[in-house]
Amino acid sequence: MMKINIYLVAFFFISFWGQSQNCDYVNPRFGVRNVKNIFLGTELDYRLLPDSLFVDIYYPVGDPEAKRPLVMLSFGGGFIGGARQDLAPLCEEFAKRGFVAATIDYRIGFDGISILATDSAEILRAGFRGAQDGKCALRYLKSRHLEDSIDLNRVWVGGVSAGSIVALATAFLSRDEEKPNEAGMINPVGGRMRPDLGPIEGTRFVGTYDSKVQGVFNLFGALLNPENIEAGNQIAVMSYHQTEDPVVPCGAKKPYYGTPLVANNYPTAYGSCVIEQRLKDLNVDSKLHKTWIYKGTEHGIHNQVEVLNFFFEGANPILCNLVSKSDDLNQSADIHVYPNPFNDEIVVDGVASGSKYQLSDINGKTIIKGILSPSMKIPSQTIVEGLYILTFQEQNKLRSFKLSKI
Repeated sequence: MMKINIYLVAFFFISFWGQSQNCDYVNPRFGVRNVKNIFLGTELDYRLLPDSLFVDIYYPVGDPEAKRPLVMLSFGGGFIGGARQDLAPLCEEFAKRGFVAATIDYRIGFDGISILATDSAEILRAGFRGAQDGKCALRYLKSRHLEDSIDLNRVWVGGVSAGSIVALATAFLSRDEEKPNEAGMINPVGGRMRPDLGPIEGTRFVGTYDSKVQGVFNLFGALLNPENIEAGNQIAVMSYHQTEDPVVPCGAKKPYYGTPLVANNYPTAYGSCVIEQRLKDLNVDSKLHKTWIYKGTEHGIHNQVEVLNFFFEGANPILCNLVSKSDDLNQSADIHVYPNPFNDEIVVDGVASGSKYQLSDINGKTIIKGILSPSMKIPSQTIVEGLYILTFQEQNKLRSFKLSKI
């Protein structure tokens, strides 16, 4: 029996070592399942009418990771069209590679005729509403991290066109003073009031998790102010843009710059060419930003497979190597979990009573979860022999430990 126990423990450590050595978010390896139409809440649109917002989530099937990276994607459509379902195929591509992938709703629409806005304030307000909805949806998805086996230290956002503008704003707008004046109460338009849109973070799921991210996948998006990327930035940015994109400029121009009648009513956008230069000017580690500036005239991508591989290959080293101290398995000197291997109970020392815990198998399936009692013991009589990960949540910090039962 002792020999079997030694082999089991050895296999446990070898399996985790093998996973770290073979970390791969580039090649599609898994099946995909999804859960759709998860209701997030309602917000007032530009007409001051309630708009219901939903999210669809896609999961890898057969992935052995206990905690997976999350990517939240926003659709394109010039803030007047598009739908979260448009990005279902892209979510599937991410899930096949081991991500939990979500496609979200955000409020669209502004006063005007088609893409011809009444004034630039309408565009700024549309983008601001999108950022608010992105931040709220991101906090909601983070709140599901135990249920969905999400690694809170590996959360990314991304999007296409206007959706990428939403994603970049979700990532980089963080301070109240970055709120555009146009997002406050301004003069009515067309007889309709334009009230203050509220805080940058929005008003839903506030006080739970933050809206910080590890990185952004930017498909021909833009910022409205490149200084939103500040000194000390550690957010990774993977971008693709064509040099003469006629809709969202790669440089610093107004959207639809080739059509003056339309462009005159838009604010200047700072596309991927400017964003990449800003990151270089700030001396951001080159491993954290990769930009493919393709010589072309389309508002699109020239080859979907090549561009996706560019994104996955650029992000893979970050996803595999950037591990915070709080997530180093069994490396928390102030916390002790014993015995290991365990039998009828798990004893915990160094975690506050009342902290949430979850015990998952190596496939990410939750076995037990609860609140740590004052006895600092977790009953485990009914748990079968196997390999497990025990995770504690204290405020917004996670501590994880490898355990086995024999």
